[in-house]
Amino acid sequence: MELSNLTLFSGETFDENVLGAVALHQKGNAPFQSALLHDFDMVVLMLHEEQDKERIITHTIAGERRTQSVHVGLSALERAVMAGDNNELLTSLIAGEVIWDPKGILEAMRREIIQFQGPLKERILFMEFSRFLHMYVKSKRYLEARCTMDAYNCVLIALYHWARIEVSEAGYFPDPAVWEQVKGLNSSVHKLYEELTVSTETLDQRVELILLACEFAIMSKMSDCCTILLNILGSRKEPWSIKELLQHSGLSPLGAELPLVLRKLVSRSQIREIASWAEDAGDGHAVRYTL
Repeated sequence: MELSNLTLFSGETFDENVLGAVALHQKGNAPFQSALLHDFDMVVLMLHEEQDKERIITHTIAGERRTQSVHVGLSALERAVMAGDNNELLTSLIAGEVIWDPKGILEAMRREIIQFQGPLKERILFMEFSRFLHMYVKSKRYLEARCTMDAYNCVLIALYHWARIEVSEAGYFPDPAVWEQVKGLNSSVHKLYEELTVSTETLDQRVELILLACEFAIMSKMSDCCTILLNILGSRKEPWSIKELLQHSGLSPLGAELPLVLRKLVSRSQIREIASWAEDAGDGHAVRYTL
């Protein structure tokens, strides 16, 4: 479909300087019907070089056909792919019909997702592991405080990130409907999900059981999932401050999780922390990290 035909089809005028466009139809080949399609016949993802807002949404109607257009910057779409935390954008990118891609940007992104190798796989593994560890720690703290429902909610999210790790390790890009992917892998995390949600044991007992399994998985997966961080730490002789690491392009989305990962790696002697005097450290010492 040409962009000019889409303009007539949707009722919205598009700037042909856009980097690319993807159309997701109500009866497309999506693994599930995206929430963006609720009460709309079509969703159009419009890719721009950059824009002030994270995304801009417009609604149009042509005849009886209703269209929702989502305008996003290239960096925002790249973040959605890396972080895996915007299922709607990912569904549009993966399952939609590419209707405008003069520079081949969208096809290149889809090809990278399908092949799922190298830097993309390393970054997703590390992001999912970091979030897995974060939610595990939160669940453990809630349980210690006797906030059982909050502990349950956090460990359920931890299992979700564990599931995404399992899919990634099997060589597949984690789909928005990740539990369907996991079911086909005969993975232990799917059995743990069922144990947590349908077991007849008390809620406290279920959460405690899953936390024990999570702790074992964290220890066994740490080295492989943290490859990107270990490579960064080993890329220079000087140790890294937490500020420098958070400014690194491969780690910047993990402001809440990265400190936990660093401390866990230090406790397992996989990296070293070095304390040195610094003017802005007050009476203490600045801590830096290295291999």
